[in-house]
This record gives sequence, structure tokens and C-alpha cells, in this order.
Amino acid sequence: SNPTKTSELAIYWAECALSEFFVQGDMEIEKNLPISPLCDRNETNLASSQRDFITFVVRPSFDVLGKIIPRVYDEVLPLIDANLKYWESQC
Repeated sequence: SNPTKTSELAIYWAECALSEFFVQGDMEIEKNLPISPLCDRNETNLASSQRDFITFVVRPSFDVLGKIIPRVYDEVLPLIDANLKYWESQC
């Protein structure tokens, strides 16, 4: 739900989530396991990962939800679009 929040909160929680993913990736490296997607701190880019997450998962899901709950179009999709625009500008 991070991308459905104000940009300040969305950025904060995206950074927190990726930090947690990187800890997992570090543990996988230590155990000689394959590194899970988005968990390699040397390969994962915060901005592009968030852009893709919003583009391919969040936006389509909330677009469908907006057809069922019209308030989503007015209140949530503008936040998602603003966050998508922010992350695109950071790529």
C-alpha cells in the first residue's frame, strides 16, 4: 500500500522495504543461496523497482478496484499517479 500514500510516506516505506529486502539478500549470500529478486543491494535500484511495482502491480490493481469503488478513482489513483511520476523522475 506504500504507493497509495502521500509521496513523503511512500518514499519512506519504499526505502524501509528495500532495506529489509537487502538484509535478506545479505543472509542469502552468507548461506550460499541464490539471491531473491529485489534483494541484491548491488543490483537493485530503488527508483526503477518502485516504478515497475506501481506500473505492473499497483496501478492495474487499483484501476480495477476503482471500477468497483468509485472513490478510489478520485482519492487513491491520484496519489498512485503522483508517486509513479516521482519514481519515474528518479530513474
